[in-house]
This record gives sequence, structure tokens and C-alpha cells, in this order.
Amino acid sequence: MVAAVTVRQNGFAEMAFVGEKAWHGLGQELQEGADIETWKRAAGMDWKIQRSKVRYFADREGCQQLEMPTQHVLFRSDSKIPLGIVSDGYKVVQPGEVLEFFRDLTAASGYTLNTAGTLFDGKRFWALAKVGENAAVVGEDMVGGYLLLSTSCDGSMATTAKFTTIRVVCNNTLSMALRAKDRKTVTISHRSKFDAGSVKDELGLARGQFKDFLEGARALSAKRVTNAGAEDFVARVLVASGVKHTDEKPVQGTKGFVRIMELFKGSAMGGTLVSAEGTQWGLVNAVTEYVDHHARAQSDSNRLNSAWFGVGDALKSTAFEMALAS
Repeated sequence: MVAAVTVRQNGFAEMAFVGEKAWHGLGQELQEGADIETWKRAAGMDWKIQRSKVRYFADREGCQQLEMPTQHVLFRSDSKIPLGIVSDGYKVVQPGEVLEFFRDLTAASGYTLNTAGTLFDGKRFWALAKVGENAAVVGEDMVGGYLLLSTSCDGSMATTAKFTTIRVVCNNTLSMALRAKDRKTVTISHRSKFDAGSVKDELGLARGQFKDFLEGARALSAKRVTNAGAEDFVARVLVASGVKHTDEKPVQGTKGFVRIMELFKGSAMGGTLVSAEGTQWGLVNAVTEYVDHHARAQSDSNRLNSAWFGVGDALKSTAFEMALAS
């Protein structure tokens, strides 16, 4: 069983998708253009987050019940499963709000919902929508632009909206902006109320960012790199990302380094395409494929959590920035 994707007691996985099956076949397949209400039901995001003051027994007999007025427990309206303990000032974003964010974008702006669901019993949830059509980096190497909105209700992450891309041949998730200064990410603390309109205004929702990404990707595909140069690059990326190493065990001896180099030298999905073989674009995609598909994790969905929201996302971003600067 996939640990992070929420699966109800009746076996229903809180996840929906369009196109290829989701991780380990979990989730409900929808047709492109399904309405928001259908997405809420199919993705298991049709419940509400409720809150209650934290209460506790102050005696061993369980007769004296007291409460902490400034601390609230958040829980699911359907199963009553607890999701987290937060302050009384914590602003909740409901699962349905994440999908509602895309209602006008899918109706009038050319966006199409691609996947949505919850992780860790509902503590985290997201929706991912495609922006327009796929485009070629070089030849048959296609990428598509996406907008990801994600949040949590356990205090583990802020509400975040960001543009990303997916490389079709290997399903790698890549940052749409190669330079950190250009990366369009909007983060809303749970101390502030989520305002969908303000987020859209701040994002700009401009398709020019995808054009800029393509130009950067094409520039990387034109940069040749030797195996020795690739080894030096991967070592610097891993060190910059905080991978532990010592004189006795240099970074070149880590499993991550070895696997990334294997992917670059030919085993990566799409690694023999003219755009990728022996190029900086191929090297960056070796790093992203490692993060998205091979990095050690308790489950595939834990790996997805890291690749989109955690240390894996940071590793991929570091690789992009260093490649473009080299």
C-alpha cells in the first residue's frame, strides 16, 4: 500500500487524474473537462476541515476536563480523523478551495485539471492543472507547463502556488523558471486568509514564463558536457544541496551520485534523445529523474512529496540554476 496517498477504510484513494494512471494505480480516472464538483468527489476532497479547542483531563480519574482556548485541533468532517494542533489564529484552507481556485481558469483561460488529491490522511492536498499545449525542446523531446496549488492543515507547509513543467518522455517535474530570481512562486502563511484572486494577480498567470523556460531548456540542450564534466557538476550539486560526505567517503561514493551518473550515461528515460544525450539538458534531467523516480523513500508517494515540496524539489532547483550558470 502507498503510505502517503490517503486511502479510506473502504479502499477509496483520495486522488483523481486525467490520462496516465497515478502512482501504483491508485485514484479515479476522469475525462478532460470534468467539472469542479466531479473533481472534488473523485479526488476525495469533498470533506471539510473542522476545528475544536484542545481539551484534556487534569486528573487520573478522568473527571476534571480542562481546555486550552488558544490551541485548536483540526479534524476531518467525515471520518473525524485528527489532522493537527494549531493556534486559534491559524487560517484554514479547505480541500475544496484548492480545486475552486481553478474554476475560472479551466472555464475561460485554457487551463485543464490534471491531477488532485490528498496525502497523509488529508494533512496535505493539492491540485495540478496544465497550462496550454505541450511544446518541443528539440525534436521529440516534449515538455508541458503546469500550475500547482498545494497546502497543508497540520502546520507543515504554507499554501503555495507555483508554475512547474513535466517532461513527457519521463514524467520528470521541473521548475518552469530556471533562474531563482525568475521563479514565480506565491506563498501564503496560514496566519493570513487565503485570497484566490490575490494569488492569481501575483502569479500573473502569464504564459510568457513557459516561453522563457523553453528558451532556457533549449540553451541547455545545445551545451555539450563530457563524463568528467558531468561528474564534477553532479558532485557540486550534491554538496551544495547538503548531501553528507567525508574524506573517507566522498560525495562521489554516495548512492545518489552513482545513480545520477548511470542515468546520464544512457539509462535515463529519454536519455538517448538528441536533446539530452551528452548535454547539460540531459544532465539536469538525470538529476530530476533520480529525484522523481529513484531517490530512496518509504513509498512512491513519499517520494512525490519530496520532489514537489521538500528536499527533492530543492535539489532539482539547485541543478537547474547551476547548469544555466555554467
